[in-house]
Amino acid sequence: MALSGKGRIIQPSKGKLVIYVPAKVHNDSAFPFKARQDVEIRIEGNKLIIEGKE
Repeated sequence: MALSGKGRIIQPSKGKLVIYVPAKVHNDSAFPFKARQDVEIRIEGNKLIIEGKE
């Protein structure tokens, strides 16, 4: 099971949001993304779904 941690949504400038993922989560071997990788983001109900693009 992958590690979990408390993230944060940051708004560094108007019109832009950044999702902070703690190091203990993104350093886990199960973390599926690489830095600067394009991802697809959608909302399903009250969940934010992030999937890697091929």
